[in-house]
Amino acid sequence: MLRVHGLLLLVVSSLICSCSFDKDAREQMVDLQQVKDDPEAQLVNLNAAIEQTGSDGSLYARRAVVLLRKGELRQALQDANKAVKLTRDEPSSLFVKAQVLRTMGKPEEALPLALQAERNSYQSSSLYVLLGDLYLQRRDYKQALTYLNKAQELSPDDEFAFYYKGRVLETTGDSARAMYNYRNALEQAPSFVEAKRELSGLLLARNEIPAAKPYLASAMQVAPADALLWYYKGLLYKAEQKPDSALQAFNQAISLNDTIQGAHYWLGLQQHSIGNNEAAIVHLQKAAPGYKRKPKYLSTLASAYERSGQYGMAMATYQRILEVEPTYTYAYQAISRIKSKLVKPKPDSTVVQQVQIEEL
Repeated sequence: MLRVHGLLLLVVSSLICSCSFDKDAREQMVDLQQVKDDPEAQLVNLNAAIEQTGSDGSLYARRAVVLLRKGELRQALQDANKAVKLTRDEPSSLFVKAQVLRTMGKPEEALPLALQAERNSYQSSSLYVLLGDLYLQRRDYKQALTYLNKAQELSPDDEFAFYYKGRVLETTGDSARAMYNYRNALEQAPSFVEAKRELSGLLLARNEIPAAKPYLASAMQVAPADALLWYYKGLLYKAEQKPDSALQAFNQAISLNDTIQGAHYWLGLQQHSIGNNEAAIVHLQKAAPGYKRKPKYLSTLASAYERSGQYGMAMATYQRILEVEPTYTYAYQAISRIKSKLVKPKPDSTVVQQVQIEEL
């Protein structure tokens, strides 16, 4: 199954709320525990506390957490930088900054900070989950599992550890164990949208349609703008033989996220089937990373090139089919046909030149 690793949303607040600061810092945060689910109220308290002290790095770290929950990433990074500076690289401040950078889509900058927090003796299941996620993004699956196992040693019921372990196992082809971990994540957190999404995708891939439907429906109620959920809904409609609804879902998926290769693949096949070859080529080219070794994909793309008169591209694509599947006899026929088109005699340029000279 395709995964859009740079576009997956981590529920940051659940990961970072376990950040611990020294007892004195906690005592300065008057009333924050009572309003912990109200970011605006937290922000009012933190702004007042920072105005009074000005140099307490833990306050900036806490405000960075609140700003991160609100999605105000630039301001969160400013506070995280201030926290790191004032606390002299205190590990929990490094962890908060790493979380901000990861959420900003800068995993390469986040990883050294998270590792430094670990070296500075910061032990937290949330830190290990973060490291597991960062190594997953680097495709270092062995190291990712090492950290996720560490997270579970500290917190056996951590839903995020289960979830990211599922992601690693799914990516490495162990779908059965991946589903086991997604289900464990949902046992700990029944509203965990991403776990429902991934589980529904795996069930659809195994053609377990009735089992996938409730997970998909529940996730879409909470996250109706999640592009990957729309892609899975399209697959569900295809399985239920509702082609028009499937195409609408695939179009909705790419309107939300144009990088979903599976949606482009199915839309490309559909556009080719109705003779809209230019549109088919656009969709199929965007699907290339995930489908470039599939004969059905290559033959459709080659046909679209040939129909639109792009014989060189068609020839190259048919040749790629034979690299993938040497027994694909239609590709040999197509190559022969295109060669005959390419070697048709062209008008003699000397004759044209002669006529032009005589006219002068």
